[in-house]
Amino acid sequence: MPIASWLRSLFPSLTITPNPSSAPQDGAVLEVSRLENAEVRANLEPDPEAIDHGVRMHIAAHDPAFPDKREAAVNTILAAIDTVARAHGFTTKAKSWAKEGPLGTVSLHLQRSRYGFECYIHLGFQPNSDEGRGPWAQDDFVRLGRFYPTNILATEEPDALMYLDVVSNAETLNEPMEILANHALPWLMAQLENPEAHALPFLSGPRAAP
Repeated sequence: MPIASWLRSLFPSLTITPNPSSAPQDGAVLEVSRLENAEVRANLEPDPEAIDHGVRMHIAAHDPAFPDKREAAVNTILAAIDTVARAHGFTTKAKSWAKEGPLGTVSLHLQRSRYGFECYIHLGFQPNSDEGRGPWAQDDFVRLGRFYPTNILATEEPDALMYLDVVSNAETLNEPMEILANHALPWLMAQLENPEAHALPFLSGPRAAP
């Protein structure tokens, strides 16, 4: 709206000029807003690693390629266990490994879940005396999960080897194979020579802290 002549005469020095810095400032504000909105949208995107396993299982159950992925994952898991087991002097059988000693035979088994989406590593001991003590009095195997540090925030079984994880990234086996090699197998092989090995803790040192 033009300024009336009588008003202009009252303020002869009044002039209206555009602010040359307003456009760049507006552009900077818009850029900041765009980046903030992009960050918000990124935070709203679901993290594939945080998706509930039940959802992933449902998706896999309707994936016609999943049976082949599962077998590929199982073969990868078997190969990883075989490498660790052989390094500790175990002999290989069909999807299991065994080692004999003065007090009996220890073994490793790959146990598939009945639901078909994951598997577990079982450690067994068959004493020559047929008298199970300690954990062997309750069952003829213990799971690898007993050797994982306790995590009260965990929502899934720590030793579950998920086929979908393995087939997408074989490096997910690094942790369970490290625990198997450095913690579980030394404990298991102690059963072969130490009659009191059944009383040894699954976890020791800092790993036993809650």
